[in-house]
Amino acid sequence: MDTHSSSREILSARVRRALNDMAAIRQSLTGAGAVEQNTGTDGGQQNILDIELAAELKSVVDAMRQLLWAYIQALSAKSGRSPQDVMEWYKMQLAVEMLRSARSRNVTPAPANLQGEESWSFEKLYNNALEVSHLHHDKER
Repeated sequence: MDTHSSSREILSARVRRALNDMAAIRQSLTGAGAVEQNTGTDGGQQNILDIELAAELKSVVDAMRQLLWAYIQALSAKSGRSPQDVMEWYKMQLAVEMLRSARSRNVTPAPANLQGEESWSFEKLYNNALEVSHLHHDKER
């Protein structure tokens, strides 16, 4: 097997594991935030993540975002496409992946009150991604 393709597969596997871990972290933090909001008391609640660790996580995520943006710019320059074209292609790939995943799971539909919350979360995620790409586009100018 080619060393380049082997290292690419290893990196892809690591990225998939990181994505799964990040999704689990997001779900845990979202659940913890909902518990604290519902109880109205955060003094009695044990924080799921201390402030130093949360700050370190944010710092690493911000650094990764900057690295990935530079990577996207390099790939787009190499391909002759604009970074926005690359991002649009990536968003389309994500949408296709999500649809395939949803179709293959065949889960029972969520109750009506949760369906609205899930679509709100997806819309918020999508809008945040658009805002970030827009901010990076403005910085380039």
